[in-house]
Amino acid sequence: MNGSSRNIAQRSLSGRVELVASTFFGLSLAFLLLVAFPAVSQADASSTWTVAVPVANVRAEPHGSSELVTQLSAGDQVAEIQRQGVWLQIRLPDERLAWMHQVTLSQSIQLFGLALPEAERAAMRTAISEAGVRVVREVDSYPYDLYDPSPWMAGATEMAVGYTLDEELFAVAEITFRSFNDTEQVRQIAEQVRDQLGPWQRVMGRRAEGPVEFEWQRGGVQVLVHRGWPDTTTYLTYEMPDRMEQMQQALQNR
Repeated sequence: MNGSSRNIAQRSLSGRVELVASTFFGLSLAFLLLVAFPAVSQADASSTWTVAVPVANVRAEPHGSSELVTQLSAGDQVAEIQRQGVWLQIRLPDERLAWMHQVTLSQSIQLFGLALPEAERAAMRTAISEAGVRVVREVDSYPYDLYDPSPWMAGATEMAVGYTLDEELFAVAEITFRSFNDTEQVRQIAEQVRDQLGPWQRVMGRRAEGPVEFEWQRGGVQVLVHRGWPDTTTYLTYEMPDRMEQMQQALQNR
């Protein structure tokens, strides 16, 4: 592994390293996080679905000729109650129960409009460009592409996107929101992600001080909003753990 690749890998995930180090700094802080503020499960990942088509029909009964209750737009979230064949009974945001055909729904987490489990480097680069993100470095021989995401997402200052070395499949993306003494930033970003993915499944830490981590998991993708301490810079990470491990192993073998 050459020096440049090693530095890129270390820098792009520096927030994760900072969080782990801060979390286990001292027995008193560990006790505070694990006992006073334990991990809290808020949602079942398997029950949350996202509308995957531009307009999805919601019906009163589980068949195509049933009364149309409403229509949902791409990206809207619904909660699954039960299944009947290819139909899912869902709970709408207004708490009404209705039915949707499973072909109109997806549990794949998307970034730049691409389902991450299937995203390839070439397609991701195109989608990132179309979103108005500025390229800092896109070099095929490096596993990480680097960007300035500020034109695309308010408050974002840096972005690194990593891919497996052989197949060039998506492995990780980390978006950095640099801040100083802004303890509410992590909550604000977590709530933005919640609006897209539904309630977080785990949260550890306190927003007022100390390291904090919000987590979602779905379809093989782990999403984290996390902050170390005392630096309040927040990191939004999309990661496929298996591919991330493959990429890191390949880098070590270089």
